[in-house]
Amino acid sequence: MEPPRAPPPPELEFGGPWGAGALTLLLPLGLVEVVSASLGEGEGWGTPAPALPTPLTLALVLAWVGAHGLGSCWRPPRSPRETPGPLRDLGSAASSVAFGLGLVLLARRRLRGGGTGHPVYEFFVGGELGSAPEPPESLHWERVGLCAWLLVLAAALGEQQRLWGSPSLPLVLVAAAQGVPVLRRLRELSRNSPRGPGGFLGVFGALAWGPFGGPLPVLLLLRRPQNRLGGAGGAACGGLYVLGLWIFHGATTQRRLFSRDPRDPRVAGLPTVPTATGQVLLAGGWWGLVRRPDHLGELLMALGWTLPCGLSPPLLLLLAGAALRELRAVAGERQQLRRFGEAWGGLCQRVPHRLLPLVY
Repeated sequence: MEPPRAPPPPELEFGGPWGAGALTLLLPLGLVEVVSASLGEGEGWGTPAPALPTPLTLALVLAWVGAHGLGSCWRPPRSPRETPGPLRDLGSAASSVAFGLGLVLLARRRLRGGGTGHPVYEFFVGGELGSAPEPPESLHWERVGLCAWLLVLAAALGEQQRLWGSPSLPLVLVAAAQGVPVLRRLRELSRNSPRGPGGFLGVFGALAWGPFGGPLPVLLLLRRPQNRLGGAGGAACGGLYVLGLWIFHGATTQRRLFSRDPRDPRVAGLPTVPTATGQVLLAGGWWGLVRRPDHLGELLMALGWTLPCGLSPPLLLLLAGAALRELRAVAGERQQLRRFGEAWGGLCQRVPHRLLPLVY
């Protein structure tokens, strides 16, 4: 009798432990540098020194987390020159809190005997998706960050009103464009539990990358109200955003209806690919255009609210986030291939492009 085969080792994302360790250092430093370059005294890169979290900023972030995002996450500056310091320090403090929470998650997972055997990788990525979330994973970290994002948008609008008499049209449009998906995501989180558990990447994204990286275009327009977009540029950015919102809403609606009931009349006529497990894969509608139309919609929306700032550091932050998300999505597709086998290969033949139609 042939002995049972050992299960294959888990596939590691982001280049394994070395890549995860490098990203653990590069992501917080990159976020603080981009904030400094966007809102600093000079134009562009080259700030004098990296910002370190102070006891005050650490206390503010911890209070904000403890209050579940409903407390004060930052104080509106009294003048545009005072903008970078507090925001940069708070971003650094939030990164430090995320680092500490990542260590707590790793220690608890190790004490329970789970994990992949690579502590650096486990710290960065976290455990397997689908396991039961427990504190601190069961807390809605994403909700905390999204509430802070809304607070920053509201504070920027109020501050420009106080400083310049009225918010500029580009700032109002960008703030509204960001507020729509943030409110939509908050509504989804109010009805669904988080998937957890996670690691440093998830907590850092919720507490630092989102609240302090996401609103950067609004804060840049707050500091530079003379930034004129022009009619053609504004129409192009608005068109990108509306197109992205249309694709994202359509794709997520089709996915939700199909997951709930494939026989629903609104999705019953869409092409599908049967699998050996009895499941069917959606291969029509928006999901017949590319394999990840929801990511495409989000990318177009983000470009729509970032390009009004021109070729600025927030655009670099957007591209870096898109690259990280693409790395994780490619690893997810490899998992789908192992799970569904030939059926997933048939889906890829039917829908050959991952993210950009006719390009990629």
